[in-house]
Amino acid sequence: MKVLHICSIGVTAKVLLSPQINYLQSRGLDVHIVCSSDEVAKALSQQGYTLHLINIDRKIAPLGNLMSLVKLFQLMQREQYDLVHVHTSIAAFLGRIAAKLAGVPRIVYTAHGYPFHDQLPRAKYWFYFGLEKCCASLTDLFLTQSYEDWVDSSRLRLCPARKVRHLNNGVDSQRFSRERLDPKQQQMLRQSFHIPLEAGPIIGTIGRLTREKGFAYLIEAFAQLAAQFPQARLLIVGSELKTDPDPFEAELLQRSLALGIRDRIVFTGFRDDIPELLGLLDVFTLPTYFGEGLPRSILEAMAMGLPIVTTDIRGCREAVQPDVNGYIVPPRDSSQLADALTKLLADPALRQQFGRASRDRVEREYDERLVFQRLEQAYRDLGLVVAKQPTAEWVLSGAAVIAAENSMGYGGH
Repeated sequence: MKVLHICSIGVTAKVLLSPQINYLQSRGLDVHIVCSSDEVAKALSQQGYTLHLINIDRKIAPLGNLMSLVKLFQLMQREQYDLVHVHTSIAAFLGRIAAKLAGVPRIVYTAHGYPFHDQLPRAKYWFYFGLEKCCASLTDLFLTQSYEDWVDSSRLRLCPARKVRHLNNGVDSQRFSRERLDPKQQQMLRQSFHIPLEAGPIIGTIGRLTREKGFAYLIEAFAQLAAQFPQARLLIVGSELKTDPDPFEAELLQRSLALGIRDRIVFTGFRDDIPELLGLLDVFTLPTYFGEGLPRSILEAMAMGLPIVTTDIRGCREAVQPDVNGYIVPPRDSSQLADALTKLLADPALRQQFGRASRDRVEREYDERLVFQRLEQAYRDLGLVVAKQPTAEWVLSGAAVIAAENSMGYGGH
């Protein structure tokens, strides 16, 4: 059977969707992808994925949105998909309308964090809620990554309870494992960033360099603790995209210069060697004040056995247990962020304790194979014919699945 996944950009297709798509293809489904044309999307096409390049703006732009809608509709009519699965806010909005107009029999929406969240002004909150509410009647199944979104779907009457399931988020716990790190390669990687052997501890973060990820507050926090930890370093992994509506990278660089700490911050740009980069860190932080779903970057850092400092934001407060595997601080508060980081930088034993708890939690609750199996079951329940047996590498023992399901209480979801 034929399935189409729709998102806005190639990075989303690669990082968030390709593991799921690989699994679905291993179960005999013919899976296509729609996203905007960029270098990452072109690379995915060269790797053998079936891509349809349709420009999808990441903001409300009536003319551009209409053109995207028409092209999506034409593609769906031509390809006759059995199911369309949409991701990310604008792409999900346009994709569902196009799928309904094209007569696609099944429409699924994964909410990687609803666009309405508690950090928005009320007018924007209800505007985005209204858009989601309008699309609810077009959607056969909502899959939420965060438990909080699953609860809010019913609490706010966004859609009938029967239409929504908690999918969760997960990572490849075998790839993201300290046991796979090569000490010599780690040393070479450290040298490539000109981090002296005596430097440390190293704080790190991962994400697109957008304002709402809170990196400006992180730089301010790092400046506050610089005197106490003169050898500490900050590793910022990521860059901005050409399509980002609010370019921020230049401002961030200027801010680090103004605070006199530019020589202690490493901006890596986009990277593919995330497990190895996380292997250099002593503490991971995500200071976001954006409406997150369940941030993959935090889960990847947890899988690598790192303590986490993050903000009191949907999704983040779900992954991190205060005083167990990290700390949660108010968003947009550099002083409290600095205080939490300081506690961990000053206490290696506490870092190790929290790091072990992070890894244990990923193994119990956030292995991506559990997510794949829930997604497969959702497709089956919608009437898709899926092969009973995956390829060997996807086999997960029933006991492990049951244990993880019970620990999260998925039976009633």
